[in-house]
Amino acid sequence: MLSGIKTVIFDLDGTLYDKSGLAARMVRRLWWCLPMLASERLARRNMHYVQYASAEEFFDAFFSTMSRGHWWGANSAAQWYFHVYLPTMVRLIAKCHPVRPKALAILEECKRKGIKTAIYSDYGCVLEKLEALHIDPAQFDLLIAAPELGALKPSEPCARHVMELLDAQPDTTLFVGDRDDKDGASARAVGARFFKI
Repeated sequence: MLSGIKTVIFDLDGTLYDKSGLAARMVRRLWWCLPMLASERLARRNMHYVQYASAEEFFDAFFSTMSRGHWWGANSAAQWYFHVYLPTMVRLIAKCHPVRPKALAILEECKRKGIKTAIYSDYGCVLEKLEALHIDPAQFDLLIAAPELGALKPSEPCARHVMELLDAQPDTTLFVGDRDDKDGASARAVGARFFKI
């Protein structure tokens, strides 16, 4: 699988750990804010193919979309997302979602072969999630979330920017992820290979 590969770009959620049951656990833990949970999901679905010039523009649009038609405003949505939603996700990953052995095996093989590695996530708290999984963040050459680049996967400009940051070439790059519609589509958008975990 890694023959001829010089760079491996890993997705995080669902790839480095099995996220089965995470959504249900999030609902049980955050039952008191179900409308916000639902609006986060809907905003995420509605913004999959929209590219913004910066993280600030992306999050302005994201939180405005989350608050549309609801009693809370964009600032409240942002506070909830960064201080309740993502930290709750990190705690649940640490408690209930161990790292995937297959993902660790690929990561170890990359390290052994001197292959550059990156995390390219659709969510934030990348560093915190790696620490929750007991994975040393220092073994990656790049840790980045798509919203930091102004969009969500499978944004072609975001995937290209990740490749540029890694000085990676499409024919020697492998994307590893759990979703063909996001991770696989990102790989295809830049002409790289994809391995579904």
